[in-house]
Amino acid sequence: MDTRLTTAVENAVVSSLERTGVAPAAPVMVALSGGPDSVALLYAMWRLRGAAVRSGPLFAAHLNHRMRPGEADRDEAFVRGLCDRLGIELAVERARGLDSGGNLEERARGVRSDFLTRAAEGFGANYIALAHNRDDQAETVLMRLMRGSGVAGLAAIAPAGPGGIIRPLLDVSRGRIMKYLDALGAAYVTDSTNSDRRFLRNRIRHELIPYLEHDYAQGIGRRLTAIASEARALDQFLRTTAEAELYRRLDRSGRLATAGFDALPQALASALIRQWLRIALGDLRRVNRYQIEQIVKVCAEGPAGSSIALPGGRQVRLDYGFATVAAAVIHDAPAYAHPLAVPGATAALSAGVRFIARYVSKNVLSRACGDGKAALSRNRAWFDADAIHRGLSVRNFNEGDRIAPLGMTGTRKVQDVFVDRKTSRARRAMWPMVVADGQIVWIPGLVRSRFGLVDAASREVLELEAQPIRSV
Repeated sequence: MDTRLTTAVENAVVSSLERTGVAPAAPVMVALSGGPDSVALLYAMWRLRGAAVRSGPLFAAHLNHRMRPGEADRDEAFVRGLCDRLGIELAVERARGLDSGGNLEERARGVRSDFLTRAAEGFGANYIALAHNRDDQAETVLMRLMRGSGVAGLAAIAPAGPGGIIRPLLDVSRGRIMKYLDALGAAYVTDSTNSDRRFLRNRIRHELIPYLEHDYAQGIGRRLTAIASEARALDQFLRTTAEAELYRRLDRSGRLATAGFDALPQALASALIRQWLRIALGDLRRVNRYQIEQIVKVCAEGPAGSSIALPGGRQVRLDYGFATVAAAVIHDAPAYAHPLAVPGATAALSAGVRFIARYVSKNVLSRACGDGKAALSRNRAWFDADAIHRGLSVRNFNEGDRIAPLGMTGTRKVQDVFVDRKTSRARRAMWPMVVADGQIVWIPGLVRSRFGLVDAASREVLELEAQPIRSV
């Protein structure tokens, strides 16, 4: 056995536990999947306890997700045998209902978190030890950098988290973990999904980081983890400063005073808004960077009456001198529907749009679009006149509306089109929908349907143009 290697890994675990304030006698539960990282963590904690470096009780917990036929039961049998040999009390649970509905990865994380919390409570363990390592940290930083995360995101995986979460192996590389297991002669199991290149993390792990390491930046893993450490320290400083500024501005009803907000440094203002929203909403899930930037801008510049939509039907509303998180105010839009004159002009005053319908030749269409099959410009659309000239009308948006978009198969919710194009809720209700034979054929400025396309067999072309009377 390479005692220098085992001592180095175990010393790294001890240092991490000391930095995160875990007392030697504190009961700890290891989340044990059976993979090399969690097995190495279990062995390190077990050996430290045997050497009297750690004196607190040690437990383990394993969740069988039942999502990998054959492998999942193999993993459970392996961890049961391992804990029996080491004399470690083990909690095992088999997940149910993870094979249907919703985001599988997110639901699996939720089920695992709930199980670990319950298992730790059952054991009386103060801490739940997870086996994230230095390479996991580097991969996470790179993933978040690619997604445009700010300082808080680049802080990536923290050594400790809420609910007693600790990560004692976060300073140890995956390569050193594998050598540690070899030195101990310790067996482990492998998860076949960890080599599945359909997952972004696996592509980063097996392709991108080795490529960067070999051709561009030797030691990039260490540099990325250093960035995470620096970002975490900076984020902590920002959070502490922002928290002090936030509570100076909050009144008893949770309103945020905005006087002098324009004088705050941008980074501090953004951190302050994040803290405020975390308190008001409970968490920042589905709150994106763009929304934070818009709230900062509104608080600094106004005007009064401005609002920014938030997830869950909430909004930030600016009144005179204060910003408030409140339920979004939904105004019932007056319904409108107008038959379109073909040919001719029709004013849809409620939508602020005038529609001009005219017949044109294919040659005119080719000169305008450079393609005889062209269907859409921002404010004009062309249709096979024989297919569309009857029953043409314009109306406003209704909940449940669908369109068969050009270039796609099937239909799509108009609501989803609005979301993709970042159309505000206030504008959606009055946005004009051009309808033929009961189906939406054109949403001016957004999307054209497959209905009534001009092709070689078309005899006559109907051109529709949407001219704004005022801003839609």
